[in-house]
Amino acid sequence: MLRIENTGKSQMKSRNRVRVFREILNHEGISRKQLEKRLGLSAPSVTRVVEELLREGLICEEGTEQTHMGRRPVMLCVKKNAYYSVGMNLSRSRLYYCIRNLGGEPVHSGEIRLLGKTKGDQLLSLMEHAVQDCLETAGIEKKHLLAIGIASRGTVNEGKGSVIYSPDSGEEIHVKEYMGARYDCEILVENNVIADLKGQYLDLSGTNRNLVYLYISDGVGGSIICNGQVIDGENSMAGKFAHILVESGGRRCACGKRGHLESYVSKPAMEEAYFEASGKRLELPEICRLAGEGEEAAAAVLKDAIDKLAIGINQILLVVNPGTLVLYGDLFESVDGILERLKQKTKELAFTEEIADNCWMVRETKNVRIEDSIARLSVERALEIIV
Repeated sequence: MLRIENTGKSQMKSRNRVRVFREILNHEGISRKQLEKRLGLSAPSVTRVVEELLREGLICEEGTEQTHMGRRPVMLCVKKNAYYSVGMNLSRSRLYYCIRNLGGEPVHSGEIRLLGKTKGDQLLSLMEHAVQDCLETAGIEKKHLLAIGIASRGTVNEGKGSVIYSPDSGEEIHVKEYMGARYDCEILVENNVIADLKGQYLDLSGTNRNLVYLYISDGVGGSIICNGQVIDGENSMAGKFAHILVESGGRRCACGKRGHLESYVSKPAMEEAYFEASGKRLELPEICRLAGEGEEAAAAVLKDAIDKLAIGINQILLVVNPGTLVLYGDLFESVDGILERLKQKTKELAFTEEIADNCWMVRETKNVRIEDSIARLSVERALEIIV
């Protein structure tokens, strides 16, 4: 297993071992000489580690590097199926899961409907079932599992590896402790919005290093990056955009207070508002389509949501002042011209129009697979690659 020892020479040797393995993983087809230069290690150190990794079947020698003179060095590659990682995304209504090999190739995936299962013991049992399904379906032994990543809605304490999934019950679910007792591998627990942001946006070339991600689906979530670092805040409460006050004494939020952003712009909130206005139960994309056709009830619901969202975004921009605002959710893909409408409304609310003059991006739903992101991040954590 690729582990960092705690003390002395063993710590240095194991750290070099992980560094070499990580470098081979990130640069498919790399020579021993290149490893020496990239990592600043001596030739004997690289040789020793490489020989260990070869003996254990974690890497292999493949092909040669093209040179104009001299001996062609042997290239080193990671054996993609030496280890695997499992990723899970615990949303409001489903548990999505997948297993990937070290090459990032999908091996198996699935989903489980929660159907009101929100208690800690129920959710933990489903997570364990998801891991077992991945291992059994793919025919993989537990010893080849390098990492498990769990992304969850709600409040996550990454240090403890615990989740408060339901704000109503306030139950703290000790995910890392439970899974760690069953699987001898790295266990990473992260908020699902932050996991998606880390997995997809931190390394985008050309993206401003100050970035806000606003996620609107069954609920509302968000994350903040400042100077390339994710801002978690005290008790991991930064980026809880769902509870921005947008109307004093307004609709009741899931947290029990009134007038919060989530109670106006989440999918359930907009669908309920339309039902109250029209007596018809429709999904959000259909409501947006009817609004575009001029249907009065749908148009009113959409206008109210956009107005409240602009109030929330204005507060975010004033406090954080990011260079890039990333928006994700059905609302942003179902309404033509919504970015222009939001920008204009935000400019009207702000003390200066410059507040809204930054980069606004819509993240398409088809590109969002949080279970894949957390699976990759869990491998990086296992190899001590800090995002």
